[in-house]
Amino acid sequence: MSENNELKRKIENENENDENDENKKKLKDNNNKEEEEEEEEEKVETLENKEKSKKGKKKEEKEESSLPSTLKPSKAILNDPIFGQPGLLFTFGNGREVQASKDLYNLLNEYVDDNNKNNKNNKNDNNDDDDFDFNKAFEQELQQVKESTGNSAPYKKYTLKCNGIAFMAFKENSNIDPISLTSRIFKDCETSKTLKTKEISRLIPISKFIHLSNMMEEIKILIDKYFCDPKEKIIKYKIEFKSRNNEKINKMEYIQEIAKLINPNHKVDLNNPELTIIIEIIKFYCGISIVSNYNECKRFNLVGLAGLLQPTPKKKNKENPKQNNLDENEKEDDENDK
Repeated sequence: MSENNELKRKIENENENDENDENKKKLKDNNNKEEEEEEEEEKVETLENKEKSKKGKKKEEKEESSLPSTLKPSKAILNDPIFGQPGLLFTFGNGREVQASKDLYNLLNEYVDDNNKNNKNNKNDNNDDDDFDFNKAFEQELQQVKESTGNSAPYKKYTLKCNGIAFMAFKENSNIDPISLTSRIFKDCETSKTLKTKEISRLIPISKFIHLSNMMEEIKILIDKYFCDPKEKIIKYKIEFKSRNNEKINKMEYIQEIAKLINPNHKVDLNNPELTIIIEIIKFYCGISIVSNYNECKRFNLVGLAGLLQPTPKKKNKENPKQNNLDENEKEDDENDK
């Protein structure tokens, strides 16, 4: 009997050991599964974080896509001779670019020739009458007339492939200041209360015509020039920003970025600014200037300055809906000029 009992105990102990081994194995398997599950969860989390970071980067790229620093123009575009030149942006009615261009050529010939004559008279006053050569003077005037109508003219018109606006560039050796030139034209227009042109609505002086990607850099140069006062005088200013044929432009975003370039001691004054920063964007073209007579010149609106009747409203253009938006912009500006 005792032997049987011992055998039973041994068998029971062996069974318990087997059960323990099985339990240990199960426990080990469970631990391994838990570890694998944790590893899988970590992998999923890392993948999700990567996706989120990618989405965040794409979102940032989209948000920054309208900023000039992110634009990458081709070399062919940057080699366009229009870039870097001063001149005049001029607006006109739909389909009237040829007529408006002729008007502007005539206007420039008149004012640039007058300026040359004044300079010449000043030089002649310093000479003795006996030394004055009338034949030479006549030949010089004749040469100037030829130059004003030929390839050697000091200005050239560029079509911007945008209805209602074009650019007249002043060549590098012309020594024509667009701001002082427009001041003279608008002053004469205001005094005589007569239009100097039948086709041109606005005549906007541009200090430099650039690619949109260079806008912030070039604007900073102008701001440093006009807002750098050794006496630290507080200047009231306004940013006049317009964009045509470019749906990616965020106007307020651009204005905020430009305002950051200006010393915060200077004050914004939309009604009576001392200086107005002009930014005119047409597609990827950009004209910039800083002027002191923006309001006095009625936003450089010739018709508004002369105090004459505004043109009759244009009919809606069914074939080109974009032109209707341009016309609405002009109409809004005209109402502001009153």
